[in-house]
Amino acid sequence: MNEPRVELPPLVGLGFLGTLFEAARQCLLLLLRNRLLWAMLLLLPLLAGLEYAVGGAGRNRLDGRDLYCLFAWWLLAGVVVPWLTLYLSVQAIHGEIEDRTFQYLFLRPVGRVPLLLGKMVAVAVLGIAVASFGAACLFVGAALRPDRWATGVEPELLTIFVEVNGFGVLAYVAVGALFAARFRRPMLWGSLAVVGQMLVALLPVSAGLRSVTVADPMRRLLLDRLDPNGQLARLLWPSERDFRSDLVGQPLLNLLAVGLVSLLLAAYAYARREYDARERE
Repeated sequence: MNEPRVELPPLVGLGFLGTLFEAARQCLLLLLRNRLLWAMLLLLPLLAGLEYAVGGAGRNRLDGRDLYCLFAWWLLAGVVVPWLTLYLSVQAIHGEIEDRTFQYLFLRPVGRVPLLLGKMVAVAVLGIAVASFGAACLFVGAALRPDRWATGVEPELLTIFVEVNGFGVLAYVAVGALFAARFRRPMLWGSLAVVGQMLVALLPVSAGLRSVTVADPMRRLLLDRLDPNGQLARLLWPSERDFRSDLVGQPLLNLLAVGLVSLLLAAYAYARREYDARERE
């Protein structure tokens, strides 16, 4: 006698928003275990201590405002923010391809695009948090030398750097997602991109080439917010001998364009590409 056939219920996914939220939550928990992330959080107060020591040096002629902007731009926005954000993006997206866990994820009834977006949200949250913490540490390091500030300590500088770094993190997350989804060795491409834009920042290249980077729109946005004097403008933008307001252009639009194009290309690659199940390199 034949047994009655049991119909299994169809697998139901979380939906777009549910997948995005769950991917962000799980990715955030995993990234919080990353040792490099915690090492960076320990390094930032040390950079503030170095800034404090430089501010007290007898030969230092920099105003407190200039000193803070110098450290916050070249060390934090120029080194920590791009390297850490790209690294976290690669770990969140490409790490599962290296250790083969993507096979389990891609077999589940969830969309790849919201999965990718959720990971990007997690990286953006951590990146903005670390960048804001670093800006606060450096501001404290400079503010502890109130005699160095010609017109008094300016708390609004901290707000400016938090804002500029926040926009920069969002763009770097999109670029990192593109490298992680498209290339086999994404950190190599990320390193080349960071070094390349550093060279662009120091050399007198065309405005069109500078606008496709992340660092240059960030710098133009920063200078627009700061309204710097000649000395500070030269410290932040050495390739431009004479900073003018018309050089600012539309930095937010440039950042949006770079981030949006990178996001669309990353989503397309992540949704359509067939990844190989290979051993971790």
